[in-house]
Amino acid sequence: MWRIVRAARSAACAARALPRHATPYCTSVSGAVISRKRGSKGPRTVVLPELCSAERFAELCALQLPSVLSKAAEIGAELTPRVPLPRDTLELLALECGVTVSIRGVDAHRRDRPDSANDPPRSPVVTLMGHVDHGKTSLLDAFRGSSIAAGEAGGITQGISAFMVDSGLARETTFIDTPGHELFSAMRQRGAHATDIIVLVVAVDAGVQDTTREAIAYAKEVGAPLVVAANKIDVVGSEQLLKRLTAQLLENEVLLEEFGGDVPLVPVSATKRINLDELRDAILLQAEMLELRAPRAGAAEGLILEAVVHKGLGVLATAIIDVGRLRPSDFVVAGFAWGRVRTMQDELGCRLTEAPPGTPLRFSGLRELPRAGDELLVVPTEARAKEVSEFRWNRAEAAKAAAVQARRGKRRSAVKSVPLLIKVDSQGSLEAVREGISHFPTNVVELSVVRAAVGLLNEADVQLANAVGAFVVGFNVPTPSQVAALAAQLDVDVSSFDVIYELVDCVKQKLEGAIEPVLQERTTGEAEVLEVFTLTLNRKDRREGMSKKTAVAGSRVASGQATNNSMVRIYRNEEVIHKGRVISLRHFKNEVRSVKKGSEFGMVLHDFSGWEKGDMVVFLETIARKVSLYGTVEDDNG
Repeated sequence: MWRIVRAARSAACAARALPRHATPYCTSVSGAVISRKRGSKGPRTVVLPELCSAERFAELCALQLPSVLSKAAEIGAELTPRVPLPRDTLELLALECGVTVSIRGVDAHRRDRPDSANDPPRSPVVTLMGHVDHGKTSLLDAFRGSSIAAGEAGGITQGISAFMVDSGLARETTFIDTPGHELFSAMRQRGAHATDIIVLVVAVDAGVQDTTREAIAYAKEVGAPLVVAANKIDVVGSEQLLKRLTAQLLENEVLLEEFGGDVPLVPVSATKRINLDELRDAILLQAEMLELRAPRAGAAEGLILEAVVHKGLGVLATAIIDVGRLRPSDFVVAGFAWGRVRTMQDELGCRLTEAPPGTPLRFSGLRELPRAGDELLVVPTEARAKEVSEFRWNRAEAAKAAAVQARRGKRRSAVKSVPLLIKVDSQGSLEAVREGISHFPTNVVELSVVRAAVGLLNEADVQLANAVGAFVVGFNVPTPSQVAALAAQLDVDVSSFDVIYELVDCVKQKLEGAIEPVLQERTTGEAEVLEVFTLTLNRKDRREGMSKKTAVAGSRVASGQATNNSMVRIYRNEEVIHKGRVISLRHFKNEVRSVKKGSEFGMVLHDFSGWEKGDMVVFLETIARKVSLYGTVEDDNG
């Protein structure tokens, strides 16, 4: 009975101010905590969740929504009732409405943990970085005894991957392999932030490249120790090439051990298996100096490296655990995604019952795709996971609404929109594709991405592309036969790629194809009117644009040539009096296509009879010239 009475009183608190005989703390049916000390006559305090909307603010504070919107307008805030509000707007609005509020944080974060010498040691996480085709994956193959590099499209790593080498042994190490192509910079940066040690792989015959410099900058940014692996030491003239590489590294502020610095350089050959033990020893020495430790007990925290949609398993995320242990049935959040861990696998597909710190794994159970780079956090309950996910969505919507508000009133020049639909194999690939197509200028045409998703191209994608006139690109995903047949039937342009720069080139060609060509006029000849004649034509002898009394200009070509069906401008006393099209050109009595310089001819223009002796006629040719994305007009040679 007492519970029923308290529930009734709690419901009443949400609709009106608390009476004097209310209990000290009352929870409204909407979830806000309304507090007032017993016997206090001061203002009540409403505990609001972060990013509640104006509608919910009014409900929890027992105010009328129109009144709240009116107060917001007075302080210059244009609110939409159901759009979440940021903290500063909530506090300002509460002050204007005369309500004391306390805003409760909702988001989940990593826990602050002091370093403890009592924590057990963990295996180091090592990221391989460097320029494309310098041998990162081949080096990892040499450590693992695998052949991943042989199966890479274009010889380029196009995704991030994590592997454990010598699992269960004292030399146990987790390696993260990152792509070297320029469009995968976000993946490389993510690998740098997830790592303890960075191995910079540089081919001695190629030396330091832009991506190499980028990796050096990442190492400095995150403060990770650097180990340089000078690969391809088996090539001819490697001694001189190694000296050149050493000089280039010093120029980029990489202080090598032989020059009094703290960065070891190990000459290796991944394909010939030269000095691999020396490289492992250098890595393990760096790890020993770091004294890597992490608590194995408690809720797991980690980082999402990659996420794909797997047929049968749903969302399959690749992650690496930093602290704690991840187990099946744990409730997790990662960015906007949440779920309950169902299956856990290592890189070989073997089932895992738990994942301690430093362990790379793939797990299923998330209800949607997380973004690569999202923090992975274990939360106590399903309700908490849902709450965090909903809050993050609301925060994103609030930021989007604020951006729209900031752009309001600003006019943007009209540009042609080119719709595009993207399907890829993983979240990291989607990130790279977006990066690759984001640098095109938008002053003439711009891409409008109608859908960008992970997974196989399906019939719904083709139907959407057909409805909006989009072209479709796929990256590392095959096109099922029935989908290809539907695309052919609906005339939807579908292209699939397994090399990133080929996809980017395709999108660029589509954009340039959508730009209207520039029409330019070119003079092909000039003629002078010597005499004007009038012909009387029967109906059957008339062409379109001729009348019964048709004026014929007897002329002579002064330069170039006179051409039938071309456009002409007629000048009289150096002023243009008419522009029209030639519909008849005769040399003697024969209809001809053109007349050369010095020849005499007669011509008739469409619906024009105002010729006079001495008129000058300029013959014109209209040329359509292609315009590039960068506004340059191609010449006659393309």
